[in-house]
Amino acid sequence: MDINKVMESGNVERFHQAVGVTKQKLSEHQWGVAMLMEKFFPNCTRNAIMYALTHDIGELYTGDIPATTKWANPDIKTLLDEYEEKIIYDLGVKYVVSDEEARQLKLCDCLEGMVYCAYRYEMGEIHAQKPFTAWYGFLASNFNDMIIGDIKRYLDELVERTL
Repeated sequence: MDINKVMESGNVERFHQAVGVTKQKLSEHQWGVAMLMEKFFPNCTRNAIMYALTHDIGELYTGDIPATTKWANPDIKTLLDEYEEKIIYDLGVKYVVSDEEARQLKLCDCLEGMVYCAYRYEMGEIHAQKPFTAWYGFLASNFNDMIIGDIKRYLDELVERTL
């Protein structure tokens, strides 16, 4: 593992394109994803937690490309995903997870972005509502079957705070 590059990747900034929203470090984001995994999927494997803590390190070389850009351009998303997987492999940081855990991670990845936007909105950054709304729509379209119980209650709380 190239620990220096892994540590450096934590300084990559998210929300660079979101005017009026404070940037978030990748290390903060990935930690949040891991905490959400622990909260909502407490029986997840160590690999799932480690994957949550490192899932975006390829962005050290690509930068953070907004989710909305990837959603609107599937070909770009495919190329970026392949390149970032190669980077992760080259850095020696590949944690294998099941398909179910991968889906749980993606859900928590989106939720973490929503948590961050809700917080920024509460701090007076009204433009944080735009990415929040985009993630909310993505979750509703792709993870409706998983939005039950504690996750639904948590999501409803975020929506109440932000929309």
